[in-house]
Amino acid sequence: MQQLDKRYYTLTVKQALVDLNTDPENGLEDQEASLRLSQYGQNVVEDKRRKSMLSTLLRQFSNPIVWMLLLATGAAFVFRHLVEAVAVLIVILINTTIGFLMERQAIRSMDKLKSLARAKAKVLRNGERRTLDSADLVPGDLLLIQAGDLVTADARLISVNNLSLKESALSGESTQVAKNTAPLSDGIPVADRSNTVFKGTEVIKGKGVGVIFSTGRQTELGKITALAQGASKEATPLNKKLRELSVRLIWLTTALTVLIFISGMIRGESLLLMIETAIALAIACIPEGLPVISTLSLARGMIGLLKKNVLVKTLESVQTLGETQVIFTDKTGTLTENEMRVRVVALDGFIEDFSDEISHNKQLKYHPAFHLFSKAAVLCNDADLQDRINGEPKAVGDPEEVALLRLSGDLSDDIEQIRTQNPRMAEVPFDSQIKMMGTLHSCENGYLTCVKGAWEEVSGRCSKIFREGQPQHFDNKTEWNRKVEELARSGLRVLSFAFRISEDIPQQAMLLDDLVFIGIAGFMDPARPDIKESILCCQQAGIKVVMVTGDHPGTAVAIATAIGLSDGEPSSHIHGKEILEKHLSAQTVDRLLQASVFSRVDPAQKLGLVSLYQQQGLVVGMTGDGVNDAPALRKADIGIAMGVRGTGAAKEAADLIINDDAFTSILAAIQYGRVIFDNIQTFVIYLLSCNLSEILIVALASFLELPMPLLPLQILFLNMITDVFPALAIGMSRGEPELVMNRPPRKPSEAIVSKANWISIVAYAGCLTAGVLGAEFYVFSTAGGESKLVNNVTFCTLILAQLWNVFNMAQRKTPFFANQITANKYVWLAIFFCLGALMITYQIPALPSALSLVSLGHGLFGIVLVFSLIPVVLVQLLKRGFGIIG
Repeated sequence: MQQLDKRYYTLTVKQALVDLNTDPENGLEDQEASLRLSQYGQNVVEDKRRKSMLSTLLRQFSNPIVWMLLLATGAAFVFRHLVEAVAVLIVILINTTIGFLMERQAIRSMDKLKSLARAKAKVLRNGERRTLDSADLVPGDLLLIQAGDLVTADARLISVNNLSLKESALSGESTQVAKNTAPLSDGIPVADRSNTVFKGTEVIKGKGVGVIFSTGRQTELGKITALAQGASKEATPLNKKLRELSVRLIWLTTALTVLIFISGMIRGESLLLMIETAIALAIACIPEGLPVISTLSLARGMIGLLKKNVLVKTLESVQTLGETQVIFTDKTGTLTENEMRVRVVALDGFIEDFSDEISHNKQLKYHPAFHLFSKAAVLCNDADLQDRINGEPKAVGDPEEVALLRLSGDLSDDIEQIRTQNPRMAEVPFDSQIKMMGTLHSCENGYLTCVKGAWEEVSGRCSKIFREGQPQHFDNKTEWNRKVEELARSGLRVLSFAFRISEDIPQQAMLLDDLVFIGIAGFMDPARPDIKESILCCQQAGIKVVMVTGDHPGTAVAIATAIGLSDGEPSSHIHGKEILEKHLSAQTVDRLLQASVFSRVDPAQKLGLVSLYQQQGLVVGMTGDGVNDAPALRKADIGIAMGVRGTGAAKEAADLIINDDAFTSILAAIQYGRVIFDNIQTFVIYLLSCNLSEILIVALASFLELPMPLLPLQILFLNMITDVFPALAIGMSRGEPELVMNRPPRKPSEAIVSKANWISIVAYAGCLTAGVLGAEFYVFSTAGGESKLVNNVTFCTLILAQLWNVFNMAQRKTPFFANQITANKYVWLAIFFCLGALMITYQIPALPSALSLVSLGHGLFGIVLVFSLIPVVLVQLLKRGFGIIG
């Protein structure tokens, strides 16, 4: 669809209105607005990459284990093993259904969040003020905005009245931006376009009228969203590891199947028998329960994290959290409160630092100049503190003015009484040219003028300073200048205050002259109270936290130093302009990787930083709440959006949403992710050791010319009952949260099953094989070679041996009877369920026949029990006696 492409910030107000063919008095006619809506489209930023139900369903088949199961199903159908084929298909269906339902639930939650965020807009049409759905705005509409509004389209301002906006969602800059209508020169960055308002930003104070020139995807917000949607997503670490594991299993299956098939043919076995054996081996090698258990474990993590105020949008993101090595975090609203506070007040001969709780600071209120300072702070102020909601004050107005009101109120000055006793008579609104604001009030001594603004401007109009209770000659401006510079370098925004008392009403033009200096106040958006401890926890867990913000360097470094993220050294901080080069030198790359603070960074640079760290093989997490964070959120391995302060674009791009905006929730999620990975790794070891034992039992029995120890359907019964439920119980383990956060994250290159794990798997499988083949050989030798009886003893022995094998999964350093496994109630439930399932199998008609089961006497069951316990004894000797396996 057609869209306008012109730099309206370079045009005068009149030129912009003429170009957009808009009447400044009446706005657009309804008919013209309707035509433009057809021409330019709705004012919405659609997500072209939104997942359809079909794509969500197909995602469930991306697991390589599922591919292997499909191949095994196909083979079973070809050779007419219909029961086995149907059983495997049921496994695939269960896995697909669970994954699909969980991800659709996350998508529905996101849709609900977006519907709640649908905005309205006030416009002038046909000469009438109207409130419209923001989707119906078109280029040429006259947009009416005032304090508290969310801007819903990009517009060139045509009139303003003390208008200031908060543009941190777009630029990352936490301070307010004053607006005007003057044309600007070409090439001015978006963040410095003072005559333009942008979709997604918030009006802090004043009001204005703008003519809309961009809607939908053509707005700055839309362009950043497009950049976010264009960012490619890396495969999750879990998927990579499962793919690697699958390749190994495929090679293992192929090699063993071919080897045993050839050996059987050499010995003269029938072709049909060897084909059946090959199918049995293929089914034995594939851990059918792995996709189901992985999905259930991750789904449980998804539900558990939701209880901890973390909404996870995909199952794999739960585990990716546990491997996160670097977290890029925005400053405003993530590390800070997103609320300006008075940090420092300096009066003559006195300075008060409010870094601690205000209630602990009592000295400022006793200073002779305090009440003058408080009056100036309250009277030269357009903000308002409204009624308390849920115990918290709801404020309207400029954040710094709100902070001044709260300071005065906290120090026991009655704000309303000050305003009532000193009614406003005139004012000079803040202007970006004079950088000051002044108000005139009647008072008991005559007329009080209160002024606040930039130090250079205010001090230049002061000939006196309030000292020792009275105005005196201002003879120490140099000293004050150094103090202001020092506060500014520490990241504070500094305002100066002055007054004048006169007997007569001063002329408007003279209102800001001949003033008496009172003092200064330094403002900062403070760090969240729990953030320092959270940063320390991240460092102890081997996770690097990097601040990436569009804010001022001094502010960024000050916050980073306060929360322990930076030591304040220049080498730890990098300005955004330093990472503009397309081809970075090795030295520059090293500096970028070592830095902990990046300031004045734009969306493209954030995206580049995420890519740079990923190129180093690191798993990258990115937190953010603004539109400017969306591209990097999507590109990161794990994108983390703030739920309360986050924009719709940020939430859409992220993998998970922190509903309470607390960094501590991110830590809880990482801890949960690490526990889940440990559980996944443990049940993979359990499943593979059980499946490998089945392969060895079938293979060795074939070489030793023993009766077929396991039939294909029996193997499937083992894999779906006696393997799955104990493995699922392991996946339900609560783990050891304190320990998992005292170790570095696992390297992305580390396989889900390490070399040491493979040694353990082979050892467990060897011990299981020894016990089960011992039972088979014993019964074969004593029962006259009855093949069905030998088969049933082998089958039952393996069932019990695999159930007891779950106790081998406990760590070597833990006691055998008191550890994570024995303390897990789900393990005991799984064992009792499996034993019950085995007994019920003998009672259900048709099942014994399908599984080729016959009744076993008490004597044979005694043999089964004894030989099933042998693997546990052997493993514990290797693990605790000789320390060979972990």
